[in-house]
Amino acid sequence: MKKVLIPCLVLCLVLCGCSPSPTAITVGTQKVDLATYAFYIHYNLMNLSTEYGYTSDTLYSDEMTSQIKEDALDQTVTAQIIRLKCEELGLSLDDEELQSLEDDKKEFIESLGGKYAYLDFLRESALTDRSYDAFQEDSLYYDKLYEYLCAEATEYYTDENLRQFFSENYINVKYIRLSIVDENGNTISEIDKAAKLTLANTLLTQALQEGSDFDALIAQYNDDAVMEMNPQGLVVGIAEAQDIPYLSPAFSLEENQIGGVYSGPDGYYIVQRTAVSASYFEENRDMILQNALDWYFSQTLETWKSETTVSTTSAYKKINLDNYMDYVK
Repeated sequence: MKKVLIPCLVLCLVLCGCSPSPTAITVGTQKVDLATYAFYIHYNLMNLSTEYGYTSDTLYSDEMTSQIKEDALDQTVTAQIIRLKCEELGLSLDDEELQSLEDDKKEFIESLGGKYAYLDFLRESALTDRSYDAFQEDSLYYDKLYEYLCAEATEYYTDENLRQFFSENYINVKYIRLSIVDENGNTISEIDKAAKLTLANTLLTQALQEGSDFDALIAQYNDDAVMEMNPQGLVVGIAEAQDIPYLSPAFSLEENQIGGVYSGPDGYYIVQRTAVSASYFEENRDMILQNALDWYFSQTLETWKSETTVSTTSAYKKINLDNYMDYVK
């Protein structure tokens, strides 16, 4: 009989979360434990695995480790800011929503094959039961805050304000890309990369000469199919471009000015900023409004984050990419 009760007791203790891990981060009045922070580290590592093929054997540089920890910290802070602001604005989860979360969790556990399979899922995902519940709630709080701010922003974006947003935050770009990735998706040798960079600088010099035909240079040297399919250029919003190293600098260019050489993960870029078609606004008004609402939401969040005190503990400093799973408990 004891052989049956002991595993059941262990399962109960794990699911009840009777031993929360120490505090890692304090955001305003909210305290975040190491287990929660460890999940965000795991999440970022899994993204790197999906995007770049990194494995558990990958050796991360100090710079990469620091960046992953900073990203995890920012994600943690963002989630807590959303909760704090929802509390401040009176945006709470009602009984129906809480019941729905409970029902969804039961269905999810059943779909996995029961509680032991659920525990396996938690371990593989760097989750605890309490953090799983918290993340499900976070999703609803995010939606509530988004709807609240979007209602506020919709009133602000009159036709005049939306047109101003469009003129300030959208550009048209043409570019030459010289790829540093082969047909199998592997980065070419350092010697070949150096040759591509030399060519890119030569092309930039040619493009900047008076009377140069940038379209002709694109036709001759560009190896990006996207640009080939859009010879008139691509309209880009600042929100989508802000994390793209070869597009974000283009917003500082004057109309018809050429800039570069910009390094992207897949190659070297020479970019020209050109005029956006006069008809683009009317043809894409709904999309532009949605982007404006998203921009309003993200900028408001960033403002709140900058105004909120964030501190980390000594325990936070000990967690790294090798030991983070030890803190998932």
